[in-house]
Amino acid sequence: MSYKETVINVENVSKCYHIYNSPSARLKQFILPPLKKVFGSGSNQYYREFWSVKDVSFKINKGETVGIIGNNGAGKSTILQMICGTLNPSGGRIKVKGRIAALLELGSGFNMDFSGRENVYLNAAVLGLTKNEIDQKYSEIVEFSGIGEFIDQPVKTYSSGMIARLAFSVAIQVEPDILIVDEALSVGDMAFQEKSFTKMKEIRDKGTSILFVSHSLSAVRNFCETAIWLEKGVIKMMGERLDVCDAYQSETEGKSKTVPSRGINETNNSPINDKKLTLNSVTCSKMSYRMGDEITINFELDFSEPDLKYGIGIIIYDSKGTIVSILNTLRDEIIISKPSSLIDLVIPDNHFGPGEYHITASVSDELGMFAYDKVEYVTSFRIEMERNSSGLAKVDGILRCEHEWKGI
Repeated sequence: MSYKETVINVENVSKCYHIYNSPSARLKQFILPPLKKVFGSGSNQYYREFWSVKDVSFKINKGETVGIIGNNGAGKSTILQMICGTLNPSGGRIKVKGRIAALLELGSGFNMDFSGRENVYLNAAVLGLTKNEIDQKYSEIVEFSGIGEFIDQPVKTYSSGMIARLAFSVAIQVEPDILIVDEALSVGDMAFQEKSFTKMKEIRDKGTSILFVSHSLSAVRNFCETAIWLEKGVIKMMGERLDVCDAYQSETEGKSKTVPSRGINETNNSPINDKKLTLNSVTCSKMSYRMGDEITINFELDFSEPDLKYGIGIIIYDSKGTIVSILNTLRDEIIISKPSSLIDLVIPDNHFGPGEYHITASVSDELGMFAYDKVEYVTSFRIEMERNSSGLAKVDGILRCEHEWKGI
């Protein structure tokens, strides 16, 4: 797709914060420099500068979907706040064309003492809708949020998930020209995340520009067209989303090596009967193999909705938590479109080196954007050590390479 109309233009934007060591230093900065300026003496500085964002430039065009990735503290949220106008840049300029709907900090823009109903009208009015337009969309907003029975209760009584539901429902139903999402959906349950991503696909296809901050690289890879990698307030890389995500993953992979406890289900915050697709069990055909043995991994699935397109896969870790391999139907360009309660993954001639291996399993939508179900470290297997006649290990390391010696 080619883009002609620029809707967000960020030009050499920076944001500097003043960091004071004490309240008295802040007071001195407020009083003394103006006095010294009046009397013609030099001006002292009682703070140190922290540049959250430094000289950042990029453009987003109409209908374009851009993902922003980076570690915590990289400046992602600061950039979004400046684009939305809730934070002023210290330098540079930002031009925005069109109506922005933003989900930034949880509950931002909500009056916690107002009811959900009052906040719907308040937020939609801030986004530029007339009362008549809000009246027409109100039922859709409440229905999409799924909190109808609590809509007249004060928002301060809502859970974080309920606030996220209501905020997203308002933002999505006002038909914005630009939608900005800053990880706000991560506090919602999996069923609502699925519904939200589906709705974002719809408005994206209608021409809404989307700026999407996420720690989920699979969501950025499958939902966005372009990605921006921020590090310490500057753009480290920008371009085609697969290239940027691969580079980011390559640099950050392996920094955390802690092996979590077995069987942690990422979707436990959602009742099991709310899932459209559930991983009931994941097991290996054996717990111990020799190199070259066939390994079979059995998946037992349960469906509450039959008409799903989905993918299934595993991540294999070694004993230190390093990713050894990722196997997934979506990577193999296989999208499953029928309910299959039993699925087997067969590795016919394993090349794993000796040691303990752990498996994380997941089932996702057909784009790999969100997981219907995911279970961390659900099962394990061991590859036995083999030695030659001299007692040397036949293989050391993570895997065995096919090889031959010539000229001997």
